[in-house]
Amino acid sequence: MEFVIKNAREFRAVYQPSGGNGGVFCPTRSKLQTGDPVAVRVRLGRRQPPMMLYGRVAWRRPGRHLLKIRAGIGVEFLPGESVKCDYLLEMANLGTSVHSRRRHERVLVDLPITWRPLGSTEDLHGKLRDIGRGGAFVLSPASVPDEAQVVIELAPPGAEVPMAFIGRVAWTGKTGDENVFGIEWRARDAGGGRRIKELVRRLTLGGHLAPPH
Repeated sequence: MEFVIKNAREFRAVYQPSGGNGGVFCPTRSKLQTGDPVAVRVRLGRRQPPMMLYGRVAWRRPGRHLLKIRAGIGVEFLPGESVKCDYLLEMANLGTSVHSRRRHERVLVDLPITWRPLGSTEDLHGKLRDIGRGGAFVLSPASVPDEAQVVIELAPPGAEVPMAFIGRVAWTGKTGDENVFGIEWRARDAGGGRRIKELVRRLTLGGHLAPPH
């Protein structure tokens, strides 16, 4: 399930700091259950790509028409989303003239990957959960420090062998027993940038889009 918030100021209006990781209230009559995964898309302006935050249903509230109480759910964000929350709240405080630092929209995917710290020969396993021309969101049993450079290998649709991409770990967090981290791609030349763009295109067209787990 995905919900859309119109802008950073509306995000601040529905933001709820309680619950440990922060969250938002989302009006809906959908039969979502506690623990169900959800995505919250926050628009960042007419010419700016939106920011996606991931969470789970923490509680449900039935609607009461006579009391003008809207049905909805409380979404608690995953621990790794704190950096995004802080940024959106900062944007709301500064006003709508602030531009997003994320230049490329992400698409949701569900794709197994192998990865390793740059210079290491040990392959680690994980799952790609979103991707864009600027970076990606990874879940993995293994942890990695902030600012580390990593090699991500995956096989997009139509590829006979896995493709390798280098990225920098921009932030880290945890969700349950799994580690989560955000990657910023580090294309070393124009060819690397084209390969990342082609990867995003193939995943978008190849049927790998999926809601977050």
